[in-house]
Amino acid sequence: MAQLLFQPLHLRADGGLRQPDPVMFLEYWNRPDAMESSFTNDGWFRTGDVAVLQGDLLHIVDRVKDLIIRGGHNIHPARIENLALKHPAILKAAAFAVADKRLGEKVCLAVILREGATVEPGVLLDHLFEVGLSKFDMPEFFIAMDAFPLTASGKILKRELVEWVRAGRIAPAPCRWVDPKKRA
Repeated sequence: MAQLLFQPLHLRADGGLRQPDPVMFLEYWNRPDAMESSFTNDGWFRTGDVAVLQGDLLHIVDRVKDLIIRGGHNIHPARIENLALKHPAILKAAAFAVADKRLGEKVCLAVILREGATVEPGVLLDHLFEVGLSKFDMPEFFIAMDAFPLTASGKILKRELVEWVRAGRIAPAPCRWVDPKKRA
């Protein structure tokens, strides 16, 4: 248990954040299915956030629904996006899951480039490694786009990007990071 603003919280081993609060709200309007999936059997509310506790500070690092599971390994898209944004050519970034028959999901990195900028996928993957991304979290698909689908509040609709790939509306190119020590 951790204390945050006097509210008890439960941080699961997988980073899922839960909070017990029976007076938070009564129900989702006309959505009984949402109520069942939002609360555990013992009354904890699933916030949908992935968090880490560092000392006394709780850091929200991602959303559970955005988590990419590649062969049983959990990959946090927000980390990839934040590291990609450190590259001078990248204006916006979105990491999302692409279905894979063998591994379940693979990472696709979609970017919007700054005006007049270009970047090759291999160069961007090298950048991600140099700024701390694990080789196990590397994107395996890449696409540069002119615009992302957005919510009314300006958030990137990753589920829409996933659907666009599934429907063939966009076709990310496969890419593969190779450790510089192993390059010929």
